[in-house]
Amino acid sequence: MTWPKEFNAEHAVVLVGILMASVMVTIIALGLRWRRRRLRVGRTRDETRSAVAPVAATPKLDAILLNAQIRDAEAAGQLRQLPGLFLSLAEWHLTQGENTAAAELLRKSVRSAAGENLRETHAKGRVTLGDIAHADGDLATACEHWQIARNLYRELGIVGLHDEVDERMQRNGCPTDWVLTDF
Repeated sequence: MTWPKEFNAEHAVVLVGILMASVMVTIIALGLRWRRRRLRVGRTRDETRSAVAPVAATPKLDAILLNAQIRDAEAAGQLRQLPGLFLSLAEWHLTQGENTAAAELLRKSVRSAAGENLRETHAKGRVTLGDIAHADGDLATACEHWQIARNLYRELGIVGLHDEVDERMQRNGCPTDWVLTDF
């Protein structure tokens, strides 16, 4: 291979710079892809686990990645992934003290989990919505959310979480004989 006559040291520096920038972009892209895959695998496992694993409240990068995953899942029509993604992003917002944003995402999670019959994710969302309502002084709404979660855990046979929610209801004076309809 021969170089053109006009090729000089200045051109070589530019080419090396371009090559280094390309390598850095590739490394960053692979790192983000690895992080997304790791979050996706963790969420799949979360559906089968019985306890909510809190999302790390570290950099805004977590929220950016979760939002990107939500957009990707919506675009790909992967509706079963959305409830867990909404729940994770809501948990992130809670760690940032952003209860209003978290509550909206939790409602999205609950609606989509109910539609996809993801009862454990649905129950987790209900428990957290109940906790938010309780913190806002709305015991009636809190008790409704907790009761739905308790019933879902009973249906799933997750005794520990059922008992935990039942104890929470009793501790806060929730009626235990409610029959909820259209909620």
